[in-house]
Amino acid sequence: MPGALEEETALLLADYFQHRLGGAALPPSPTAQTLRRVAGELESRERPFFRSACRPLALAEPGEPAALLARVAAELEAEGGLNWGRVLALVVFAGSLAEALVERGAREETGRLAEVLSTYLAGEKREWLEANGGWDGFYHFFNKHGSQPTDQNSTISNAIMAAAGFGLAGLAFLLAVR
Repeated sequence: MPGALEEETALLLADYFQHRLGGAALPPSPTAQTLRRVAGELESRERPFFRSACRPLALAEPGEPAALLARVAAELEAEGGLNWGRVLALVVFAGSLAEALVERGAREETGRLAEVLSTYLAGEKREWLEANGGWDGFYHFFNKHGSQPTDQNSTISNAIMAAAGFGLAGLAFLLAVR
């Protein structure tokens, strides 16, 4: 039976995917709301990168997007360890893959992406996630900066890019050599 961390991870990712793919439901928790907000900010800032990273999927065989996501997760971690920015970049990449799958008419494959990412985060990286406060740690990391909304957005944006930046470079390299 899955534990609380697995259930929360699956719920957060399912909510994010639903939101990303056009679902209009309210976020089920403050953490889900934070994930939607900061993922939206990163995706907006790096939209050309994420779209181009997913473009080759138009010709991908079933299962290839999930395998690519697993390889990208391993590569991001190998290039300097995990941090909240890299977790966020991975979630946004998975959301971009899901969006590309829906655009090509393969919506049924998006569930596999959420499953792969959930297994990676709550299974393989469980110790890291727990050591960093679980999803409460994610929430606090992205909500601790600044007190004014404009200051907060700028600070969060800088924190996201500082934490995720190197991971995006590694992701670009991985995608270039696949």
